[in-house]
Amino acid sequence: MDEPFENLIPTEEDLEPEQAEAPKQPEPDPEPTAPPEPPKARDYASEVSELLRAHPELRGRPLPDDVTRMAVDEGVPLTEAYRSYAEKETKAELERLREENRVYRQNEEAARRAPIQPVADSGVQEKAKDPFLAGFESW
Repeated sequence: MDEPFENLIPTEEDLEPEQAEAPKQPEPDPEPTAPPEPPKARDYASEVSELLRAHPELRGRPLPDDVTRMAVDEGVPLTEAYRSYAEKETKAELERLREENRVYRQNEEAARRAPIQPVADSGVQEKAKDPFLAGFESW
């Protein structure tokens, strides 16, 4: 390393002609192609009739916002969007019922383990009311 540092950096003269920066030539324009065809308009009327054939219980009811959002924004067919929505709702309901069942079982187990069992009657017998006093107190 007896050479000074400046001599270690290659200059343009040291580079081979391929490595030297050549002026960039503009790329030729690609051949003009036909303009893309506009997407076909969806036939929502047929999709709605297909959905109502598959799920007649929806007749006269508005579709959930999630279904319409999936159908319009994401381009999912209406029947698929509703199926996905119904599946998600069913899973949520199933999870809610499982949690409710778990709580009931836990409460039942706690009641079974309780040191004092609940008594249906407090053991106090109520005296029969005197019919005269019952009539007198009703006034």
